[in-house]
Amino acid sequence: MNKADISELFEYNQWAKRRLLDSLETMRPEDFEKDLYSSHGGIRGTLLHMVNAENIWASRLTGESFSPLVESETKTVDDIKNKWDEIDRKLSGILTQATDEYLQSSFEYQDSKGNRYSQPRVWTFEQLFNHFTYHRGQIVTMQRQLGYKPVNTDLIWFYREKRK
Repeated sequence: MNKADISELFEYNQWAKRRLLDSLETMRPEDFEKDLYSSHGGIRGTLLHMVNAENIWASRLTGESFSPLVESETKTVDDIKNKWDEIDRKLSGILTQATDEYLQSSFEYQDSKGNRYSQPRVWTFEQLFNHFTYHRGQIVTMQRQLGYKPVNTDLIWFYREKRK
């Protein structure tokens, strides 16, 4: 994948995230926080996991230290939106200045268990997009379980809307 491909997937990811978060603003707070015994509890826990994942990858790419979000700082959809927007600006800045060569070049990082890795930067972006698609699907399922009608965040809908 080149910069144009990654940039378009980044735009798609932003579009899907906004649609999803907007749909969650209509939820009752008790449903938003409810433990549904999913891999990260419920909707709020899954969103917190997604934000922390993006934050740690952005930190690895920039070489900055990582500070995970804590639940007490993310009680509402707006709390999560605000923090996520900060991280997205960081990733957007990286992409704006990136070249194809930069994205294909490797960087080294250490995971949360202390294991060291070296990989092309483009893999990081592909991982983020794939990871978020997976968890958006989980959230859609949880919304349905709670009686809400989820929004469509499929890639084809992004392309159709973009070309209008």
